[in-house]
Amino acid sequence: MKSNFKIFVLLAALGALGWTGCNTAFPTSYMPSSGPSAAMVANFESGLSVNPQLAEANRPGNQVVVPGAVSPIGGSGVVLNSALASPGAAGTSQYMHVWGSVNDPGNSSYPSIQLQIPLEKSPAYSAYFDASFFTGVKFYIKVMGSDSAGKKSFSIPIAQTQPPSAGGTCNLSASSNACYNDFNVVYTSTNGAWQLETLPFSSFTRGNYGAAVTPTTLSGSNLQQILMLDWTEGNNNVMGLVNVDFSVDEVQFY
Repeated sequence: MKSNFKIFVLLAALGALGWTGCNTAFPTSYMPSSGPSAAMVANFESGLSVNPQLAEANRPGNQVVVPGAVSPIGGSGVVLNSALASPGAAGTSQYMHVWGSVNDPGNSSYPSIQLQIPLEKSPAYSAYFDASFFTGVKFYIKVMGSDSAGKKSFSIPIAQTQPPSAGGTCNLSASSNACYNDFNVVYTSTNGAWQLETLPFSSFTRGNYGAAVTPTTLSGSNLQQILMLDWTEGNNNVMGLVNVDFSVDEVQFY
């Protein structure tokens, strides 16, 4: 009886330790008393900010320290529009709509329209987000039939695939580098209907160019050094003018 009691106490202590920051799985019992789920990144119901109650491994209270904000990005050759619109996917109130055009000159400049969600903005943690609690990411996406972008991809940039100017560690001056070759998945038109994408981290791959990263999959230390979530549409260095028109809602980990 005494031996069994000691085992019980030990297991209880280990459980308490996991709660305070050594978790290796999403703590399903860690739920806010009100507001979005602790797995929710952004639902756009109250604006463009990342959910301040988003769970994050190895942070004080297992919670994001300084949440980021949703940011649509354009550039040269790009006409960019963005707005919160209603109603959202699955009966929600609002969603994020991004539309415009991309004029690709085919000169290796790769102009595009991007929707980025930086997750952890705290300088104390080098702006990395630790997603070790989770096994994947899911979101609703709506791509209009008029969207003619030649390449549509959702990526998860990490420290090893982004240069210091973007918060990463990739050396752009190296003869072979991993810069901008992020872990990604490709999506296609949904003909103007909402579609739920459920993407395990194991489904993300990188292009077969540039340097390798360690580990070679979106796992381990790569999950601990996530910079942002990123939807990118353009014409992939093919000369021409293309239309972009997509919407995103209910972005969350699982």
